[in-house]
Amino acid sequence: MKSDCILPGTRWTRVLCSFAGAFALLTTSTIHADEPESEVSAKADSKTVEPTTDDLTAWENSGFLKLEEFCIDCHNADYQEAEVDLTLLSTAEKIRENSELAMHSISMIRFGAMPPEDSALPTVEERRQLADQLDDLVYHATCDLRPKPGRITARRLNRAEYNNAIRDLFGMDLRPADQFPSDEVGGGFDNNADVLSLSTMLMEKYLKAGESVASTVIVDPATLPSINKTFADQTLHTIGEAKLASFGEWFIRGDGMVWCEVDVPVEGEYYFDVRGGTNVRRSELIAAKEEESEDKDSDSKDADAKDSDDKREDRKRDRRRDKDKEEPKESDKVNRCVMVHNEEGLLLEILDFNYQEKSGPTDGESFRATLKPGKHRFFFSPTDTWIDELPKSEDRKDPWRMGESVSERVKALTDEELAKTVLPAGEKVEVSRRISDDEFNFKFKTVSIKGPGPQSRKDLPATQSQLIIRLARERSDHWEDVYKAAKVNLEPLMRRAFRREVSEEEVKRYATLVEAATDRRESFYVGMQQAITAILCSPSFLFRIELPETDEARELAATGEAVPLSSTQLASRLSFFLWSSIPDKELLQAAKENQLVDESKRRRHIHRMLDDPKSMSLGEQFATQWFGLGNLKARDMADFGGNEEGPAITVDDLAAETHALFDHVLKNNLPVTELLTADYTFVNESLADWYGVKLPESKEADAFQKVSLADAGRRGILGHAGVLTLTSYPTRNSPVLRGKWILENVLGTPPPEAPPNVPELEETRAASADATLREQLELHRADPGCASCHRVMDALGFGLETMDHLGRLRPPSDPSVADANGELPGGRSFRGAMELSEMLASTETRRFADTTVRRLLSFAIGRELRPADRCFVEAILDEAEGEGYRLRDLVEGVINSPPFLTTSVPAS
Repeated sequence: MKSDCILPGTRWTRVLCSFAGAFALLTTSTIHADEPESEVSAKADSKTVEPTTDDLTAWENSGFLKLEEFCIDCHNADYQEAEVDLTLLSTAEKIRENSELAMHSISMIRFGAMPPEDSALPTVEERRQLADQLDDLVYHATCDLRPKPGRITARRLNRAEYNNAIRDLFGMDLRPADQFPSDEVGGGFDNNADVLSLSTMLMEKYLKAGESVASTVIVDPATLPSINKTFADQTLHTIGEAKLASFGEWFIRGDGMVWCEVDVPVEGEYYFDVRGGTNVRRSELIAAKEEESEDKDSDSKDADAKDSDDKREDRKRDRRRDKDKEEPKESDKVNRCVMVHNEEGLLLEILDFNYQEKSGPTDGESFRATLKPGKHRFFFSPTDTWIDELPKSEDRKDPWRMGESVSERVKALTDEELAKTVLPAGEKVEVSRRISDDEFNFKFKTVSIKGPGPQSRKDLPATQSQLIIRLARERSDHWEDVYKAAKVNLEPLMRRAFRREVSEEEVKRYATLVEAATDRRESFYVGMQQAITAILCSPSFLFRIELPETDEARELAATGEAVPLSSTQLASRLSFFLWSSIPDKELLQAAKENQLVDESKRRRHIHRMLDDPKSMSLGEQFATQWFGLGNLKARDMADFGGNEEGPAITVDDLAAETHALFDHVLKNNLPVTELLTADYTFVNESLADWYGVKLPESKEADAFQKVSLADAGRRGILGHAGVLTLTSYPTRNSPVLRGKWILENVLGTPPPEAPPNVPELEETRAASADATLREQLELHRADPGCASCHRVMDALGFGLETMDHLGRLRPPSDPSVADANGELPGGRSFRGAMELSEMLASTETRRFADTTVRRLLSFAIGRELRPADRCFVEAILDEAEGEGYRLRDLVEGVINSPPFLTTSVPAS
């Protein structure tokens, strides 16, 4: 992959170059690990029970005869109503060849859609026997030939998976995929590989998202506010008498100090460089102090002040002459201490400066200090203490304890006092030509403050230090050690982004992008941004491609047999199923150690992942799409108001209630029927008001809490306002939509499409203007073309008439409550939503569990189910039946099924 793919240029050139290079990376990046074949192939070959002769005889002697009696007249080879020929189901062999037709026929028979109302109708028992006989033969026809798990198309990440992957890679919930085009839906889910296409627009969005993410998680410090300021001459203020020398040094007395003020833009570590030096050696300072003491005594005795001054000057002249002649004493080869305080008088640092001739160069001392944003003042005061006189840090006492000792003198300085030391703008300081060493025995030339340091500044994203483990060295005009640093930084990121081990050659390709950037005089940080953009545009990140990784697996694929997935591939399947995101470090490590092909070790990771908060994505993604709650986003809640102000709830509140119940059932491994019968729910303050229930605790208004529905007249998801709103019109209920929803999502039997030219409900109104909804639907069902479907569908929908179109419980006096009853095939009658929920849970337990497993399996493997998958679904249900079809058990059963653990690969 050429590095110039990242160079600025036209957008489409960059897009095409990036993707072309990325696909080239993919084709050369396969890591072949020698992994032993797992037990999954044995599971795929599990024995099945052959159909008995009695089964075949029963079908040919009674089952197919019933089909001929009630169905063949309209669905035969010569007259194929709706293009259906049921003579293709006359024998077991034909059923095997036409299994999809057989499954469709079973649904129509069980649903009661066929035969139509104006034809001869079978009894309830005849309908059950016919469906069961055909169902048994379909099962044997598809399951007796070692069914294969099916091939899954290479699929890209959908929007939710992309967002979650970015979140887990970088620890920031950036949600760049919210700007992507909506994902297509196949089989009810937006992770279906067959519909996840890649358009040129999406390619462009990927590049923009990659650049945006990269520039957010890594920021070039050079682009952020900083300071690089030097204080000297008039900008370095003095306290006490001071002299300015011709080369810009301030000479101050031993009891004086210099100070400066700086405006710090951001918290971080700042670098201080102080140039200065002592003009006197230790012995001279001691001698000067002794003379000063003698002078005071002499002045008190000598009345002639002029004579006293003359004597003093003579002594100084003699001392300077002797100093020039003598070699420095050993005790003088020691540095003099300078204290650094902040505006609060706190001792920040102790610097030590060596002796410098008055006209000689200055000594340089530096230190670092962490500063918060805002104005700061720093005071530099020389002392009469020398560095060898200081005890060790732990033995020091005031005023020498750094970070603890406080200078009362500095602390007492007021703004007014300091303002007097600042020269007015434009005013010049007179340069002194003659400066006494004894009086002005210390000099400061400059104080420079620079920062914050690139690794310490607090306005950098937290990801910066995580991603830049090793920083290349910056020199004045170039960067050094770029390739090594980039390689260290990118390898762990690539491993997580690509969900597998990466080769040294792969890492090299991306590390050279960083090197190429610095060769173009861009910073190391910019190079890292460009490498991360390339990683996020790589097919290894954007796509999930499951190809055989070992020679043994490739040989097995060539024979057309199911190929067990490697531990690495299973890690991705597990994480995208349970978390809708990439594997975490622990799961990747387990894959590296080949643990996931072992069922017991895999189970431990399944339990860990289900206990992780990220498994809430099963509710947010899987349950949302299973129950169709995503369609709430298209609803304008103002249309559902029922009052001028509109409802107090949002579509997010409605969906979150169902998510919370699903997550509760999953986390506690409750029977899946708990979704139908739960006499509790989870609400926030708005939903509590909506339902008329009290919250048990006082928490934040948006916090969801468990509340009892024992006396609320509703149970489970059929009582959730989200489901009831979804299946209603803006101004009224729809028993048809509600019944259809139950058939599809609870019983797993979608009703057929309405025949052409069937009138809408509004067109069938003929009785009276105040006819009830039930009376109107009865008129609608008078048409034989409508009755067969609406017979069951309407009965289910009317069971929910105790609640209005917004999910609120109707008062007993509402006429619609009287219509909230029905009867299902087999004489199962009910009154109201509670009885309907409990009846479905008790009489349709396996059917609801079957629907759950089918939806889970389709979501887990990213494709629609085929007739042959029926075998695997039944095996999962059989295993979970003894414990009452508990939800976690069903999830685990899906993961341990051959369709999840294996794949089929084209022979090519």
